[in-house]
Amino acid sequence: MTFVPDKARPDPGRGTFASFSYLSQDSTVRLLKSGKPSPVRLTPVAWRTRYVARSDSRTDPKDRVITPELLTSLSGSGIARFLSARKLGSPRLDVTRNTAVVQVQELDAALETPRVKQHVWSINWRVETDPGKPDDYVGYEAWGLFRKIDGVLRPLYLAAREAWSTGENSDYFYLLATGDLDGDGIDEMIAREMVFEGEQDYVQLWAWEHGRPVVICKIP
Repeated sequence: MTFVPDKARPDPGRGTFASFSYLSQDSTVRLLKSGKPSPVRLTPVAWRTRYVARSDSRTDPKDRVITPELLTSLSGSGIARFLSARKLGSPRLDVTRNTAVVQVQELDAALETPRVKQHVWSINWRVETDPGKPDDYVGYEAWGLFRKIDGVLRPLYLAAREAWSTGENSDYFYLLATGDLDGDGIDEMIAREMVFEGEQDYVQLWAWEHGRPVVICKIP
């Protein structure tokens, strides 16, 4: 991956992505094949849908209210064990009452079996003590890839960290495109990490190894 000093129209299917980094305001991020500007074929991932708490002012008209189905999925025992092992769970934080925002993307990708596509959900969510009061909260942020099993979303991979209103927070991962770049039948992923407080943007190339994403390249 590399910066290219132009303002070309983003084309995720061909490996061209918008850059929002202050280091490269007049550049795009390009994915190169074998180190050369050869054509790259990827499948773009649809933009995320943002769900907020019912108490939220919903300044964005596209926002939706968090659904009971999402809350049921995010309250699952597998996620609860994961959070407890990382000491992120708390009696003050109940998913059904304290989820502030959920951001969802859907995609098809071959991650577990070569060349066998699965429907996958990418979900970012934040649970906090006072949803709707962004200046005074503690909680955690989490991201995961999910599959639907018996009608319920089950985690395929999870990551999480503590979050609080006075500290570093609000890192969100957006998937931009997927595709088998090395011919092994398992899809790689292009992701964007948005660091809210740092007003920074990182475009990353991920490989899927041993049940988890591994960063191969990160810009800047």
